[in-house]
Amino acid sequence: MRDKLYEEQIQRHQQKMLRILREYSAKSLDDWEETDYLSIERALQVLIESLIGFARYTLEQSHQVKVSRSREAFDELKQRQNLSHENHKKVMRLIGFRNILVHDYLNLDDDIIEAIVIKKEYELIEDIIGILDQLLVKAEERTAI
Repeated sequence: MRDKLYEEQIQRHQQKMLRILREYSAKSLDDWEETDYLSIERALQVLIESLIGFARYTLEQSHQVKVSRSREAFDELKQRQNLSHENHKKVMRLIGFRNILVHDYLNLDDDIIEAIVIKKEYELIEDIIGILDQLLVKAEERTAI
């Protein structure tokens, strides 16, 4: 059974993180300070974490499949052709970056953070959220019949 409150809260939170990242992508790198890098890192971490949680939730709701690891959710979505090979590859890179943020934070490279924000690689997350939303709607339609 869908948890609409969870869906609304996670999407509201994701939109907040996307808004923060867009603000930084509009700023010149020369204007970024140390605290800006920390804000960006946190926004990326929270955004990627929420995407992982939402993917697991969607997989369970749409296909009745439970997974325990972050990458498994996206592997399963790709296998079921809900996620393209290209988007899967990009999401795996973002999850890898999230793992560095969480577990290997002493070796963070500011150039990578800058590239993700300047190239707006985080926008992929918005595309995937749209795909997950469509899966939830289709699953709800199937159960209504």
